[in-house]
Amino acid sequence: MNNGPASSPKWVYDSPVLSDVEAKLRRFLIDSANDGLIIGIQVCAYKDGKVIIDTAAGVLGKDDPRPVQPDSLFPVFSATKGVTAGMVHWLADKGKLKLDENVANLWPEFGNNGKDQIKVNHVLNHTAGLHNALADLTKDPTLLCDWDGCLKLIVMVTPETEPGRQQMYHGQSYGWLCGGIIEHASGKKFRDILEDAFVRPLNVEGEFYIGIPHGVESRFATVTIDPSDLNKVSNYLTALATSPTPVLPSSFTVEEIERIILSANELNIRRAILPFGNGHFSARALARFYAALVDGGVVPLPHPSTTTKTKQKVDTSDDVDSKIFTKAKVNMHDAFLGSGDYKDLTLPNGKFGLGFGRFNATDGSVIGFGHAGFGGSVGYGDINNRFAIAVTLNKLSMGTLTGEIIRFLCLELNLPVPADYAGSTARVN
Repeated sequence: MNNGPASSPKWVYDSPVLSDVEAKLRRFLIDSANDGLIIGIQVCAYKDGKVIIDTAAGVLGKDDPRPVQPDSLFPVFSATKGVTAGMVHWLADKGKLKLDENVANLWPEFGNNGKDQIKVNHVLNHTAGLHNALADLTKDPTLLCDWDGCLKLIVMVTPETEPGRQQMYHGQSYGWLCGGIIEHASGKKFRDILEDAFVRPLNVEGEFYIGIPHGVESRFATVTIDPSDLNKVSNYLTALATSPTPVLPSSFTVEEIERIILSANELNIRRAILPFGNGHFSARALARFYAALVDGGVVPLPHPSTTTKTKQKVDTSDDVDSKIFTKAKVNMHDAFLGSGDYKDLTLPNGKFGLGFGRFNATDGSVIGFGHAGFGGSVGYGDINNRFAIAVTLNKLSMGTLTGEIIRFLCLELNLPVPADYAGSTARVN
Protein backbone atom coordinates (compact mmCIF):
# COMPACT_ATOMS: atom_id res chain seq x y z
CA MET A 1 0.00 0.00 0.00
CA ASN A 2 1.29 3.48 -0.87
CA ASN A 3 1.29 5.61 2.26
CA GLY A 4 3.24 8.47 0.71
CA PRO A 5 1.99 11.99 -0.01
CA ALA A 6 0.61 11.00 -3.42
CA SER A 7 -2.01 8.91 -1.64
CA SER A 8 -2.95 11.67 0.83
CA PRO A 9 -5.07 14.51 -0.58
CA LYS A 10 -4.34 16.58 2.56
CA TRP A 11 -0.54 16.39 2.33
CA VAL A 12 -0.51 19.84 0.66
CA TYR A 13 -2.30 22.47 2.72
CA ASP A 14 -5.56 23.46 1.05
CA SER A 15 -4.76 27.04 0.10
CA PRO A 16 -5.55 28.66 -3.25
CA VAL A 17 -3.23 27.90 -6.17
CA LEU A 18 -2.00 31.36 -7.13
CA SER A 19 -0.26 30.58 -10.43
CA ASP A 20 0.50 27.88 -12.96
CA VAL A 21 4.02 27.63 -11.59
CA GLU A 22 2.66 26.98 -8.10
CA ALA A 23 0.56 24.09 -9.42
CA LYS A 24 3.69 22.62 -11.00
CA LEU A 25 5.67 23.18 -7.80
CA ARG A 26 3.11 21.28 -5.73
CA ARG A 27 3.42 18.26 -8.02
CA PHE A 28 7.20 18.56 -7.77
CA LEU A 29 7.02 18.60 -3.95
CA ILE A 30 4.75 15.56 -3.87
CA ASP A 31 7.21 13.64 -6.05
CA SER A 32 10.09 14.73 -3.80
CA ALA A 33 8.20 13.64 -0.69
CA ASN A 34 7.43 10.26 -2.24
CA ASP A 35 11.20 9.93 -2.74
CA GLY A 36 11.67 10.52 0.99
CA LEU A 37 13.18 14.01 0.66
CA ILE A 38 10.52 16.01 2.55
CA ILE A 39 8.90 15.79 5.97
CA GLY A 40 7.44 19.30 6.10
CA ILE A 41 8.03 22.35 3.93
CA GLN A 42 6.83 25.85 3.08
CA VAL A 43 7.63 27.75 -0.12
CA CYS A 44 6.58 31.33 -0.76
CA ALA A 45 7.58 33.56 -3.67
CA TYR A 46 6.87 37.08 -4.89
CA LYS A 47 7.21 38.27 -8.49
CA ASP A 48 6.76 41.93 -9.36
CA GLY A 49 5.29 42.68 -5.94
CA LYS A 50 2.66 39.93 -6.06
CA VAL A 51 2.53 36.58 -4.29
CA ILE A 52 2.77 33.84 -6.93
CA ILE A 53 3.49 30.91 -4.59
CA ASP A 54 2.28 30.29 -1.04
CA THR A 55 2.50 26.55 -0.44
CA ALA A 56 2.70 24.59 2.81
CA ALA A 57 2.93 20.80 2.82
CA GLY A 58 3.80 17.80 4.93
CA VAL A 59 3.89 17.46 8.70
CA LEU A 60 5.58 19.36 11.52
CA GLY A 61 8.03 16.61 12.37
CA LYS A 62 8.93 12.97 11.86
CA ASP A 63 7.19 12.25 15.18
CA ASP A 64 4.62 15.05 14.88
CA PRO A 65 1.90 14.19 12.34
CA ARG A 66 0.13 17.53 12.53
CA PRO A 67 0.03 19.24 9.12
CA VAL A 68 2.28 22.12 8.20
CA GLN A 69 0.22 25.28 7.76
CA PRO A 70 1.15 28.65 6.24
CA ASP A 71 1.81 30.14 9.68
CA SER A 72 3.88 27.22 11.03
CA LEU A 73 7.22 28.35 12.47
CA PHE A 74 10.40 26.73 11.18
CA PRO A 75 13.88 27.11 12.69
CA VAL A 76 15.92 28.53 9.82
CA PHE A 77 19.43 28.45 11.32
CA SER A 78 21.77 30.92 9.58
CA ALA A 79 19.05 32.28 7.32
CA THR A 80 18.43 34.33 10.47
CA LYS A 81 21.60 36.30 9.72
CA GLY A 82 20.02 38.09 6.75
CA VAL A 83 17.31 39.51 9.00
CA THR A 84 19.89 40.47 11.62
CA ALA A 85 21.90 42.26 8.93
CA GLY A 86 18.74 44.02 7.80
CA MET A 87 18.33 45.44 11.31
CA VAL A 88 21.84 46.94 11.19
CA HIS A 89 21.10 48.49 7.79
CA TRP A 90 17.79 49.84 9.09
CA LEU A 91 19.61 51.62 11.92
CA ALA A 92 22.17 52.99 9.44
CA ASP A 93 19.31 54.29 7.32
CA LYS A 94 17.86 56.01 10.40
CA GLY A 95 21.20 57.69 11.13
CA LYS A 96 21.82 55.71 14.31
CA LEU A 97 25.12 54.32 13.02
CA LYS A 98 27.48 54.42 10.05
CA LEU A 99 28.53 51.28 8.26
CA ASP A 100 32.20 52.33 8.32
CA GLU A 101 32.09 53.43 11.95
CA ASN A 102 34.24 51.87 14.67
CA VAL A 103 32.10 49.55 16.75
CA ALA A 104 33.70 51.02 19.90
CA ASN A 105 32.17 54.41 19.05
CA LEU A 106 28.77 52.83 19.56
CA TRP A 107 29.73 50.28 22.17
CA PRO A 108 32.71 51.66 24.17
CA GLU A 109 33.37 48.49 26.19
CA PHE A 110 33.87 46.56 22.97
CA GLY A 111 37.10 48.37 22.09
CA ASN A 112 39.40 46.56 24.51
CA ASN A 113 41.72 43.60 23.83
CA GLY A 114 42.69 44.82 20.36
CA LYS A 115 39.16 45.37 19.01
CA ASP A 116 39.32 49.17 18.78
CA GLN A 117 39.83 49.09 14.98
CA ILE A 118 36.92 46.77 14.19
CA LYS A 119 34.25 48.58 12.21
CA VAL A 120 30.60 47.80 11.64
CA ASN A 121 31.33 46.73 8.07
CA HIS A 122 33.97 44.26 9.29
CA VAL A 123 31.33 42.56 11.40
CA LEU A 124 28.79 42.50 8.58
CA ASN A 125 31.19 41.03 6.01
CA HIS A 126 32.76 38.45 8.34
CA THR A 127 36.22 40.05 8.39
CA ALA A 128 36.29 41.12 12.06
CA GLY A 129 38.73 38.36 13.02
CA LEU A 130 36.38 36.98 15.67
CA HIS A 131 35.26 33.88 13.79
CA ASN A 132 35.96 31.48 16.66
CA ALA A 133 34.78 33.75 19.47
CA LEU A 134 32.51 32.06 22.06
CA ALA A 135 32.31 28.91 19.94
CA ASP A 136 32.35 26.71 23.05
CA LEU A 137 29.13 28.20 24.38
CA THR A 138 27.03 25.72 22.42
CA LYS A 139 28.23 23.09 24.91
CA ASP A 140 26.49 24.96 27.73
CA PRO A 141 22.88 25.96 26.91
CA THR A 142 22.63 27.95 30.14
CA LEU A 143 25.38 30.31 29.02
CA LEU A 144 24.23 30.28 25.40
CA CYS A 145 20.77 31.49 26.36
CA ASP A 146 22.04 34.34 28.58
CA TRP A 147 21.84 37.24 26.14
CA ASP A 148 23.35 39.94 28.38
CA GLY A 149 25.99 37.50 29.62
CA CYS A 150 27.03 36.68 26.06
CA LEU A 151 27.37 40.36 25.20
CA LYS A 152 29.69 40.77 28.19
CA LEU A 153 31.73 37.78 27.05
CA ILE A 154 32.10 39.02 23.47
CA VAL A 155 33.54 42.26 24.88
CA MET A 156 36.41 40.29 26.42
CA VAL A 157 37.57 38.33 23.34
CA THR A 158 40.66 39.12 21.24
CA PRO A 159 40.72 39.10 17.40
CA GLU A 160 42.69 36.35 15.68
CA THR A 161 43.34 38.34 12.49
CA GLU A 162 43.53 42.00 11.52
CA PRO A 163 40.11 43.48 10.72
CA GLY A 164 39.26 43.57 7.03
CA ARG A 165 42.02 41.18 5.94
CA GLN A 166 40.37 37.78 5.81
CA GLN A 167 36.76 36.77 5.24
CA MET A 168 36.11 33.90 7.64
CA TYR A 169 32.52 32.95 8.40
CA HIS A 170 31.48 34.21 11.86
CA GLY A 171 29.00 31.40 12.34
CA GLN A 172 27.97 32.13 15.93
CA SER A 173 29.86 35.26 16.99
CA TYR A 174 28.05 37.20 14.24
CA GLY A 175 24.87 37.20 16.31
CA TRP A 176 26.33 38.71 19.45
CA LEU A 177 28.44 41.19 17.48
CA CYS A 178 25.51 42.46 15.43
CA GLY A 179 23.17 42.22 18.40
CA GLY A 180 25.44 44.34 20.58
CA ILE A 181 25.77 46.92 17.81
CA ILE A 182 21.99 47.01 17.35
CA GLU A 183 21.24 47.51 21.04
CA HIS A 184 23.97 50.07 21.71
CA ALA A 185 23.30 52.10 18.56
CA SER A 186 19.56 52.22 19.17
CA GLY A 187 19.37 52.32 22.96
CA LYS A 188 16.61 49.71 22.69
CA LYS A 189 16.31 45.97 23.17
CA PHE A 190 17.00 43.68 20.24
CA ARG A 191 13.45 42.36 19.99
CA ASP A 192 12.05 45.91 20.05
CA ILE A 193 14.17 46.89 17.06
CA LEU A 194 13.06 43.77 15.19
CA GLU A 195 9.45 44.81 15.81
CA ASP A 196 10.07 48.43 14.81
CA ALA A 197 12.12 47.69 11.70
CA PHE A 198 10.27 44.78 10.13
CA VAL A 199 7.56 42.98 12.07
CA ARG A 200 5.04 45.84 12.18
CA PRO A 201 5.92 47.53 8.85
CA LEU A 202 5.79 44.21 7.01
CA ASN A 203 2.67 43.08 8.83
CA VAL A 204 4.22 39.71 9.75
CA GLU A 205 3.15 39.59 13.39
CA GLY A 206 3.15 36.09 14.77
CA GLU A 207 5.38 34.66 12.03
CA PHE A 208 8.72 36.45 12.36
CA TYR A 209 10.73 35.80 15.53
CA ILE A 210 14.33 35.75 16.66
CA GLY A 211 13.70 34.15 20.01
CA ILE A 212 10.11 33.02 20.30
CA PRO A 213 7.61 34.26 22.92
CA HIS A 214 5.29 32.12 25.00
CA GLY A 215 2.10 30.95 23.34
CA VAL A 216 3.26 29.94 19.86
CA GLU A 217 4.66 26.51 20.72
CA SER A 218 1.85 24.65 18.94
CA ARG A 219 3.09 25.99 15.58
CA PHE A 220 6.68 24.72 15.85
CA ALA A 221 8.24 22.51 13.24
CA THR A 222 10.75 20.00 14.58
CA VAL A 223 14.01 19.61 12.65
CA THR A 224 15.84 16.37 11.99
CA ILE A 225 18.70 15.13 9.82
CA ASP A 226 19.56 11.73 8.40
CA PRO A 227 22.94 10.23 9.39
CA SER A 228 23.85 10.02 5.70
CA ASP A 229 23.44 13.77 5.32
CA LEU A 230 25.50 14.35 8.46
CA ASN A 231 28.27 12.31 6.84
CA LYS A 232 28.05 14.55 3.78
CA VAL A 233 28.42 17.58 6.07
CA SER A 234 31.52 16.02 7.60
CA ASN A 235 33.06 15.48 4.16
CA TYR A 236 32.15 19.02 3.14
CA LEU A 237 33.79 20.54 6.22
CA THR A 238 36.90 18.41 5.72
CA ALA A 239 37.20 19.65 2.13
CA LEU A 240 36.91 23.26 3.24
CA ALA A 241 39.41 22.78 6.05
CA THR A 242 42.04 21.56 3.56
CA SER A 243 41.28 24.31 1.03
CA PRO A 244 44.11 26.79 0.27
CA THR A 245 41.66 29.59 1.07
CA PRO A 246 39.52 28.42 4.02
CA VAL A 247 36.22 30.22 4.62
CA LEU A 248 35.04 28.40 7.74
CA PRO A 249 36.71 28.77 11.16
CA SER A 250 38.34 25.86 12.97
CA SER A 251 35.45 25.80 15.47
CA PHE A 252 32.99 24.90 12.70
CA THR A 253 33.11 21.11 13.07
CA VAL A 254 30.63 18.33 12.40
CA GLU A 255 30.35 17.80 16.17
CA GLU A 256 29.40 21.46 16.51
CA ILE A 257 26.81 21.10 13.74
CA GLU A 258 25.35 18.04 15.45
CA ARG A 259 25.04 19.92 18.75
CA ILE A 260 23.29 22.82 17.02
CA ILE A 261 20.80 20.50 15.32
CA LEU A 262 19.96 18.67 18.54
CA SER A 263 19.58 21.91 20.51
CA ALA A 264 17.44 23.63 17.86
CA ASN A 265 14.33 21.78 19.03
CA GLU A 266 14.85 22.61 22.71
CA LEU A 267 12.42 25.17 24.10
CA ASN A 268 15.05 27.20 25.96
CA ILE A 269 17.10 27.56 22.77
CA ARG A 270 14.01 28.56 20.78
CA ARG A 271 13.20 31.25 23.34
CA ALA A 272 16.71 32.68 23.59
CA ILE A 273 17.95 35.63 21.53
CA LEU A 274 20.45 34.08 19.12
CA PRO A 275 20.63 36.38 16.08
CA PHE A 276 23.08 34.09 14.33
CA GLY A 277 20.70 31.19 14.02
CA ASN A 278 17.46 30.79 15.97
CA GLY A 279 15.11 32.71 13.74
CA HIS A 280 11.66 31.12 13.64
CA PHE A 281 9.88 32.26 10.52
CA SER A 282 7.16 31.16 8.18
CA ALA A 283 8.26 31.11 4.55
CA ARG A 284 5.64 33.73 3.65
CA ALA A 285 7.01 36.12 6.29
CA LEU A 286 10.62 35.61 5.20
CA ALA A 287 9.68 35.96 1.52
CA ARG A 288 7.83 39.17 2.30
CA PHE A 289 10.97 40.51 4.00
CA TYR A 290 13.06 39.88 0.87
CA ALA A 291 10.34 41.09 -1.49
CA ALA A 292 10.27 44.41 0.37
CA LEU A 293 14.07 44.72 0.19
CA VAL A 294 14.14 43.85 -3.51
CA ASP A 295 11.57 46.56 -4.17
CA GLY A 296 13.71 49.17 -2.46
CA GLY A 297 12.08 48.87 0.94
CA VAL A 298 8.54 49.26 -0.36
CA VAL A 299 6.18 46.96 1.51
CA PRO A 300 4.62 44.65 -1.09
CA LEU A 301 0.86 44.17 -1.13
CA PRO A 302 -0.39 41.18 0.84
CA HIS A 303 -2.40 38.50 -0.87
CA PRO A 304 -5.75 37.68 0.79
CA SER A 305 -4.57 34.11 1.40
CA THR A 306 -1.83 35.40 3.69
CA THR A 307 -4.25 37.23 6.00
CA THR A 308 -4.60 35.55 9.39
CA LYS A 309 -6.36 36.36 12.62
CA THR A 310 -3.32 38.40 13.64
CA LYS A 311 -3.57 40.54 10.50
CA GLN A 312 -7.07 41.92 10.35
CA LYS A 313 -6.32 45.61 9.78
CA VAL A 314 -4.36 45.68 6.54
CA ASP A 315 -4.64 48.88 4.53
CA THR A 316 -3.17 48.06 1.15
CA SER A 317 -3.31 51.64 -0.05
CA ASP A 318 -0.93 52.65 2.73
CA ASP A 319 1.31 49.69 1.97
CA VAL A 320 1.95 50.96 -1.55
CA ASP A 321 3.55 54.15 -0.23
CA SER A 322 5.16 52.61 2.84
CA LYS A 323 8.95 52.30 2.75
CA ILE A 324 11.16 50.60 5.28
CA PHE A 325 14.26 52.44 4.07
CA THR A 326 14.65 56.03 2.95
CA LYS A 327 17.60 55.30 0.65
CA ALA A 328 17.19 55.10 -3.09
CA LYS A 329 16.76 51.51 -4.25
CA VAL A 330 20.16 51.33 -5.99
CA ASN A 331 22.03 52.68 -2.97
CA MET A 332 20.21 50.31 -0.66
CA HIS A 333 21.07 47.28 -2.80
CA ASP A 334 24.68 48.47 -3.05
CA ALA A 335 24.79 48.66 0.74
CA PHE A 336 23.57 45.08 1.04
CA LEU A 337 26.02 43.79 -1.58
CA GLY A 338 29.02 45.94 -0.70
CA SER A 339 29.11 47.40 -4.21
CA GLY A 340 28.94 50.88 -5.78
CA ASP A 341 29.56 53.53 -3.13
CA TYR A 342 30.05 50.73 -0.59
CA LYS A 343 32.61 48.67 -2.53
CA ASP A 344 35.47 49.65 -0.25
CA LEU A 345 33.65 48.31 2.82
CA THR A 346 34.04 44.64 1.91
CA LEU A 347 36.35 42.30 0.05
CA PRO A 348 35.98 42.71 -3.74
CA ASN A 349 35.34 39.06 -4.59
CA GLY A 350 34.19 37.83 -1.21
CA LYS A 351 31.25 35.54 -0.67
CA PHE A 352 29.51 38.13 1.48
CA GLY A 353 28.55 41.73 0.96
CA LEU A 354 27.52 43.68 4.05
CA GLY A 355 25.62 41.04 5.97
CA PHE A 356 24.03 39.32 2.99
CA GLY A 357 25.38 36.60 0.76
CA ARG A 358 26.05 37.64 -2.82
CA PHE A 359 24.15 35.49 -5.30
CA ASN A 360 25.76 35.28 -8.72
CA ALA A 361 24.52 33.98 -12.04
CA THR A 362 26.51 31.23 -13.72
CA ASP A 363 28.34 33.91 -15.75
CA GLY A 364 29.63 35.46 -12.52
CA SER A 365 27.41 38.55 -12.53
CA VAL A 366 25.72 39.51 -9.28
CA ILE A 367 21.96 38.99 -9.53
CA GLY A 368 20.77 39.21 -5.95
CA PHE A 369 21.31 38.81 -2.24
CA GLY A 370 20.07 36.66 0.58
CA HIS A 371 21.16 34.18 3.20
CA ALA A 372 20.96 30.42 3.44
CA GLY A 373 20.78 28.40 6.61
CA PHE A 374 22.24 25.05 7.44
CA GLY A 375 19.99 22.27 6.23
CA GLY A 376 18.22 24.08 3.43
CA SER A 377 16.10 27.02 4.62
CA VAL A 378 16.83 30.16 2.62
CA GLY A 379 15.67 33.64 1.75
CA TYR A 380 16.77 35.14 -1.57
CA GLY A 381 15.95 38.16 -3.73
CA ASP A 382 16.71 38.67 -7.44
CA ILE A 383 17.12 42.43 -7.81
CA ASN A 384 16.62 42.95 -11.55
CA ASN A 385 13.66 40.61 -11.88
CA ARG A 386 11.80 41.64 -8.70
CA PHE A 387 11.72 38.03 -7.56
CA ALA A 388 11.93 36.93 -3.93
CA ILE A 389 11.62 33.46 -2.48
CA ALA A 390 11.83 31.74 0.87
CA VAL A 391 11.99 28.03 1.57
CA THR A 392 11.62 26.60 5.07
CA LEU A 393 11.87 22.90 5.82
CA ASN A 394 12.38 20.54 8.72
CA LYS A 395 14.24 17.61 7.14
CA LEU A 396 17.74 19.03 6.99
CA SER A 397 20.14 18.12 4.21
CA MET A 398 23.07 19.60 2.36
CA GLY A 399 20.64 21.98 0.70
CA THR A 400 20.21 19.92 -2.47
CA LEU A 401 16.40 19.90 -2.31
CA THR A 402 16.27 23.66 -1.85
CA GLY A 403 18.58 24.04 -4.81
CA GLU A 404 16.31 21.88 -6.93
CA ILE A 405 13.25 23.92 -5.92
CA ILE A 406 14.88 27.26 -6.73
CA ARG A 407 16.37 25.96 -9.95
CA PHE A 408 12.99 24.50 -10.99
CA LEU A 409 11.15 27.77 -10.30
CA CYS A 410 13.74 30.00 -11.95
CA LEU A 411 13.67 27.90 -15.11
CA GLU A 412 9.85 27.88 -15.13
CA LEU A 413 9.81 31.68 -14.74
CA ASN A 414 12.66 32.25 -17.21
CA LEU A 415 14.87 33.80 -14.53
CA PRO A 416 18.63 33.43 -14.06
CA VAL A 417 19.48 30.49 -11.81
CA PRO A 418 21.84 31.40 -8.95
CA ALA A 419 25.15 29.65 -9.48
CA ASP A 420 24.92 28.14 -5.99
CA TYR A 421 21.85 26.21 -7.16
CA ALA A 422 22.73 25.62 -10.79
CA GLY A 423 24.48 22.30 -10.25
CA SER A 424 23.81 19.16 -8.25
CA THR A 425 24.85 20.64 -4.91
CA ALA A 426 23.88 23.82 -3.08
CA ARG A 427 25.46 26.15 -0.57
CA VAL A 428 25.65 25.34 3.13
CA ASN A 429 26.01 28.15 5.66
